[in-house]
Amino acid sequence: MAKQPKNMIKYIIKRILMMIPMLVLVLTLSWLLSYLMVQQNLVNPVAGRLGATLDPDIIEAELRRIGYYDPWFVQLAIYYKNFFTGNWGLSYNIMRDKPVIDLISEIFPRTIELMIIPIILSPILAVKLGIASATHKDKSKDVGVRTIAILGAGFPIFWIADMIQRFFGYYVSNFTYESFDIPAFFANTPGLSPTPPRITGFRIIDSILANNQIYLIDTIIHLILPAICITFVSLASMTRQTRSSMLDVLNQDYIRTARAKGVLEHDVINKHAIRNALLPVSNLIVGGTATALLGSFFIEVTFNYKGYGYYMVISILTGDYLVTLGLLVFATIIILTGTLVADVLYTIIDPRITYT
Repeated sequence: MAKQPKNMIKYIIKRILMMIPMLVLVLTLSWLLSYLMVQQNLVNPVAGRLGATLDPDIIEAELRRIGYYDPWFVQLAIYYKNFFTGNWGLSYNIMRDKPVIDLISEIFPRTIELMIIPIILSPILAVKLGIASATHKDKSKDVGVRTIAILGAGFPIFWIADMIQRFFGYYVSNFTYESFDIPAFFANTPGLSPTPPRITGFRIIDSILANNQIYLIDTIIHLILPAICITFVSLASMTRQTRSSMLDVLNQDYIRTARAKGVLEHDVINKHAIRNALLPVSNLIVGGTATALLGSFFIEVTFNYKGYGYYMVISILTGDYLVTLGLLVFATIIILTGTLVADVLYTIIDPRITYT
């Protein structure tokens, strides 16, 4: 056991060193794909930048300014040099001439605000539903939970998001956001700014710090439906995994022994079965948290929620490849870090696992 901390430190250092070539590989492949998209005229960032300008001299000057005619290896070398010196480039179309790092620092807090509720709520609900389903196998409660899991896994997330939008935005007209006249509120409330100063980057926290209640309400209203949609979809895989693990544990000898000794069923479930049943689920939950922090492209685009996923899609469509590359590398760092944290936490949850 004395070697376990040392082995863990060696393992963490090894994993961190392995991240470097993986980042370089992701960066290279992403850049080449972006370069080919521009070269094959699949996207035209210059057209988006210059708008309706048809003057060939202006277009030619812009192409030379951005290094369009430089050899691909020269462009890649320049990008490498800038990237590893902290210059991730400037946004070309989305937010013109804004540093990509600053852009990420602005949009990522919005995605965290959107995902924090599903990250907390989904595992809690999934574990409770999975346990209830396993302990009531083939009964009505089990059938109901499995039906929810199948619905969440069987339908595309963008279709569910669209149905939720239609239901609450059209059929439940009394609950629509438009019924609250925000412009009139600001017009009748002198001195109240519709947008509080950016302090932390988190809209809810900034609203509270600025004591701007209407901006706080506006933010929460726009978070409810996307958060419900993501929570519902996230329940599917975790609930099924919890149910499967719980059924496997309940068939173990030590569970039958506990029951034979007269241990109450409540204690059998909560003190003996849950801990072991959650071992496979914990890795799914911790690993999924890192992915969830990157947001959902479909959810953010469907709800027009301008977070990480939304700007990723927009940057691809507009050919703003420096933003695309920055977001991809940032996503890679988050996922690799999340995977490492999940592996480390897994050894804490299950001491039988060791790393050499």
